[in-house]
Amino acid sequence: MEEPTLCKVTFVPADTSVEVPAGTMVLEAAQQAGVPLLSDCGGDGVCGKCRVIIREGRVEGGSTEFFTREEILQGYVLACQSQVPGPIVVEVPPESTLSSTIVTFDADAEIDYNIAARIKLGPEELAPLVTKHLLELPPPTLGDNTADLERLTAALRKQVDGEFQMGLKAIRALTETARKSDWKVTATTAYRGALTEIVRVEAGDATARNLGLAVDVGTTTVVVHLVNLRSGETLGAAAKYNSQISRGADVIHRILFAESHGVGTLQQMIVDDINSLTYELMQRNHISRNDITVAVVAGNTTMVHLLLGLEPSYIRREPYVGVGYSPPAFRAAEVGLHIAPRGLLYCLPMISSFVGADSIAGVLAVGMDTSDDLSVMIDVGTNGEIVIGNRDWLVCASASAGPAFEGSQTRDGMRAQAGAIDHVKILDKDRLLSFSTIASAPPRGICGTGYIDLLAELLRVGLIDRTGTLNLECGSSRTRCAGEPGADPSECEYVVIRKEESGSGKDVVITQADIRSMLRAKAAIYAAARILLRSLDLTFDDVDHLYVAGAFGHYLVPQSAILIGLLPDVPTEKIRFVGNSSVAGAKLTLLSKENYRHAQELARKMTYFELSTATGFMEEFVSAQFFPHTDVEQFPTAAAVLGGESA
Repeated sequence: MEEPTLCKVTFVPADTSVEVPAGTMVLEAAQQAGVPLLSDCGGDGVCGKCRVIIREGRVEGGSTEFFTREEILQGYVLACQSQVPGPIVVEVPPESTLSSTIVTFDADAEIDYNIAARIKLGPEELAPLVTKHLLELPPPTLGDNTADLERLTAALRKQVDGEFQMGLKAIRALTETARKSDWKVTATTAYRGALTEIVRVEAGDATARNLGLAVDVGTTTVVVHLVNLRSGETLGAAAKYNSQISRGADVIHRILFAESHGVGTLQQMIVDDINSLTYELMQRNHISRNDITVAVVAGNTTMVHLLLGLEPSYIRREPYVGVGYSPPAFRAAEVGLHIAPRGLLYCLPMISSFVGADSIAGVLAVGMDTSDDLSVMIDVGTNGEIVIGNRDWLVCASASAGPAFEGSQTRDGMRAQAGAIDHVKILDKDRLLSFSTIASAPPRGICGTGYIDLLAELLRVGLIDRTGTLNLECGSSRTRCAGEPGADPSECEYVVIRKEESGSGKDVVITQADIRSMLRAKAAIYAAARILLRSLDLTFDDVDHLYVAGAFGHYLVPQSAILIGLLPDVPTEKIRFVGNSSVAGAKLTLLSKENYRHAQELARKMTYFELSTATGFMEEFVSAQFFPHTDVEQFPTAAAVLGGESA
C-alpha cells in the first residue's frame, strides 16, 4: 500500500510546524501542532471562528460565507473546511487564537465569600479525605512478637476509628521502612467509606507536606486550587481554557466527537490541562508531586465522564443515561493525573445526564441545604443548571442555554480574554458609547457580560425593540444592513466599535442573528427557573436568596440582566454572585470527610425535573423570547424603564 504524501504545515506567528498527510484539514494540523485555534462548532463549519490566513501555498475546499471580498483576497479561509494539498504557511490572527490562560483568573478561580464560614479551619477540626499520621511503633521483642502490619494498624487505631485496608505494594515496603526509621513512621490514610485505606508508609516524620487539589472541570474553563490539608489554607489557584473547546464549545459537540474519534483524545486533553495547571502550582510553591496526595473533582456530567474516559454517548440519547453518577475513588494515576503515585482521585456525585457534580458542589458551597430559607441557584454557563430548595428538599433541572454567554455562536463574541468588551454604556440619544475591556486592551470582541450590558442599553434607548429587532429607522450611523436595500433583516448589524478603534482592524458588531441567539439563551434559563418554581406552586416572590454561580457573575450588572429578562425582577439585595461555587464545593469536600458523605446524601436526596416533558415549558420558553418577557408585569423594574409597553 502506497504511503500517503506528507505535507509540511507551518503556523505563524507561533513559528511551529507539523507534517500531515495530504488531505488533512488545517484545523487538524493546528491541533497536532499544538496551536490553539478556536472552533466552537467542533469543525462543522458553522461557527466561523477558526479563521486563518494562507500566507504561502494553497488549500482545497472551504466556505466563503464568513468572509468579505477583501478578506477572501487576503487569503482568509476556515481551518476546519480547508484541506492541505501541499506545503503551506498559515497565519493565525489574534481573534482566532484560544488563549491558554484566563485573564479573569481571580474570578474563575475564586468564590465571592469566605468558605471558612462553612467549615472550621483550625488544624484540630479538619478531617480531610487523605490524612498523614505520625506513629511511633513499639519495636518487636520476644515478649511482643506482633507482626509488622498488625503493629502498624494497632498504633493507627488510636488515631483513626474503623477498619483498615492496605495494598500489597505498601505492605511489602512496610518492614524495611519501619526498621530503617527506628519504628517512627508516617502513615497516609484515605477515606474509603466503611474502610480506611493505608495508602503509604514513610520513614520518619513526613507530615509537614500533605497537599490536595480542588478541581473544577468546566466546559469552558479548568480551575485548580492547591490546598494545605493540615491547615485548610489555599496555597494557590490556576485556571486555563479547556483544551477540548477545539473539538466543540458545548458538551453535545464533544460527545459527537467522542463517538466518531473515541473518547481517548478528549480524555487526554483534559488530563493535560489539569496536569499543566498542577505543574504551574507546584513551581510557584516549590513542591513536588509526591506532596500532593489527593484530588477532588467537580464538573458537569459529560466533563466528568470525559475526564474518567467513560463512554459519553448515551448521555445525549433518550432516555439520557450516563455510565455512573457516583464513581468511587480511584488512583489518580489510573486517569493520568500527575500527583503522588498512589494518590487518590475523588469525584463529587452527579444527579443526571445534564445536572452534574458542579451543582452538588454549588449547593455545598452556598449552604442552601442547611438553611430554612428558599433559595434558587442558577449557573449561567454553557450547560445551565438550576437548583431550588432548602434544608428539607432540593429540586434541580438543566437549561440548555448553549455557549452564547461564553462568547460563542455570535459574530464577534469571544471569551473573557484581553481585549474582550466586558461593559458597555450608551451615553445619550446620539448613540455615543463608552465601554471597558478586559486588561484595558484594544477591543477585539465582546464577552458575555458585555453582550448583556449591550442588549440592555440597546433596548433602553430604542435601538432594538422588545422582540430584539434592530431599529433601522433610528437614524444611527452605527446601524446598517449588508448588501442592497431590502436585504435580509438577519444580515443587519449594529457597529459597537469602529475598525479605526478596534484591536483587530475590523468593526466589532452585534448582528441581528447574535441578538436572536442571546434571546434564546436567556429565555431558556429564565423559563427553566420559572417552570421549576411553578411545578412546586411557587413564584420568584417566594424566593429568599438568588445565587448566581460561575465567574460570569463577578462582572454581571444585575440591572442589565433583569432588564433583558435573564434574571428575575427580584430586589437586588436578594441576588448574590458566588463565583466559582464548583471549585469551592470541591475544596469543602477535600477538607472534610463529612462533606464528602453529605455530598452523596445530597445526590440521593435531590430530585431531577425533566423540563423537556414538563407541561407548559415550551409555552414559557416562547414567552420568554422577548425583552424582558411577553408578560412585562413580571418585570416591574424593566417596565418602568421601558414605559410599561406590552409585547
